[in-house]
Amino acid sequence: MLKKTILWVSVAVIDAILAWAITLLMANGSYALGVIVVLLLIFIDYALINPKGYPFKYMIPAIIILMILTVYPIYFTVQLAFQNYETGYMWTRDQAVNIMLDTIVISPNPKFFNYSVYTLYKDYKPTEDFVMLLKDSNGNLYIANSPIKTGNKKYLSNFEMITNGSVSINGVDYSIVRSLKDPSQIIAISVNGQNYNYFYSPSDQSTFPNLKFFNMNYGPELSNTEFINSQFGTLFFTTTYGFNKLVTAKYEYTLSTMPVVENGHNVEKTVLLNTMTNQPVVEHDYAFWNVDPTTGKQTMIIGYYGNVGFSNFESLLTNKQITSPFLTVFIWTFEWAALSVFFTFSVGLILAMVLNNRQMKLRTIYRTLLIIPWAIPGFISIIIFRVGFFNVSFGIINRIFLGEWLHLAPINWFGDAFWAKVALFLVNTWLGFPYMMVISLGALQSIPDDLYEAASIDGSSKWHSFWTITFPLLMTPLAPLLIASFAYNFNNFNVIYLLTGGNPPIPNSITPAGQTDILLSYTYNLAFGGASGRNYSLAAAISILIFVIIAIISAINFKLSGSFEEANK
Repeated sequence: MLKKTILWVSVAVIDAILAWAITLLMANGSYALGVIVVLLLIFIDYALINPKGYPFKYMIPAIIILMILTVYPIYFTVQLAFQNYETGYMWTRDQAVNIMLDTIVISPNPKFFNYSVYTLYKDYKPTEDFVMLLKDSNGNLYIANSPIKTGNKKYLSNFEMITNGSVSINGVDYSIVRSLKDPSQIIAISVNGQNYNYFYSPSDQSTFPNLKFFNMNYGPELSNTEFINSQFGTLFFTTTYGFNKLVTAKYEYTLSTMPVVENGHNVEKTVLLNTMTNQPVVEHDYAFWNVDPTTGKQTMIIGYYGNVGFSNFESLLTNKQITSPFLTVFIWTFEWAALSVFFTFSVGLILAMVLNNRQMKLRTIYRTLLIIPWAIPGFISIIIFRVGFFNVSFGIINRIFLGEWLHLAPINWFGDAFWAKVALFLVNTWLGFPYMMVISLGALQSIPDDLYEAASIDGSSKWHSFWTITFPLLMTPLAPLLIASFAYNFNNFNVIYLLTGGNPPIPNSITPAGQTDILLSYTYNLAFGGASGRNYSLAAAISILIFVIIAIISAINFKLSGSFEEANK
């Protein structure tokens, strides 16, 4: 009975937590992740409650990790590939409209107002109830009442000029209280007989200890407040002047209704209006545009993302400024993967054949020493090669080998595409040959000596025996491993990124593509490293292409290795 009670309590707690997560995700528009959590909720309840689901309860942690860290990222990547989510287009349409409606522009020939904050204290502590004293360039004083919330994060405050030490705003009486010692100092503002004491002014250093409270409690409210006066119009705290002073400004865009013709009928339509030019904002190509009333020239204001179908894939095939560097990177990726396997396997096999000689002394020591490059973390070796060997100015190769010994000009390892690729192959061969040596040595030791003895009796040379006996018998167990190594090097991001960074760049490319970039590093630069902007959607499209290529390579590997033969039987 106790076990059942604990089980049902655990299920109830898990369901409550997941239901809360589902509600939050759906409310924030993360519907896909919300659906995944719903599926997890159903699976967990089935595994814990239904007797038939008993075996599945041990899979719960694995299924959660699979769904959150694998299934959802795959879905998100595919979704991005069919959108235009990139720099300048990272908002939804509604968010873009709200950003425009919140844009404030300073008026021509603006008027500036200094201000002081007067706060209502309770138990000797400041509260969130405050009023403001404003002062214009002519020395006139104004009272601004406490901001009133009018909408979503929007506030409104009215301010009026003080006459004879007092003013009335919306039926509330305000009067200033001066210091008896120094009448020029206003120490409080009386609001219907209740005193609001002097608290903060950006021009008074003695109030700076209150700045933290001001920023945390008043700042978010004041940054979204319109200060309205019939004579001056609207004042704002703008990004240009911050909280140093108030300035006359207005919203650059507003919603307005205009007559338009649709389907032969005159209708009133709500449009975005530029308040500076009185011209309606034009919307096309997933963006809003200002129109110059004189020239008709359109200037982009802000973009938003949406579904664009296969346009990202079409760009890879039809846009020459994208297609040309992409094809260069695509071809080099295959060259890089194939030649990396060839060089590492060749060096590893040669060393394995040398170490396979039983008459060789100290074989164990040599084998241990040759495995060291495999044991050292790759990123350490790559950085040592980059700084210590291939540095143009003080690297060992340029300064000692070429400079002091051969008296030759230094090589621009990372500025010339050919030498950058040579450096990559040298470093990758150093990092990869120990693995190839180990697997080749194991395969060599499985070949019977009788085959070599029979070949020797028949008069076969060692070279002939290698190609007719050794190599064919090696390929049987090693072919799947070589294909797996090809797939690994196809996505070998570390060497490319740490050694050359993809450089030198491909000329006339509008995407951040380098002549030593492989598809994975190119995708990374598109999504995260491009100086000209980030194009997550194009990167997602290339990621899908990489996935398809690796899937094909894996299928070939499974076919050659016979991984599913037993399952098929």
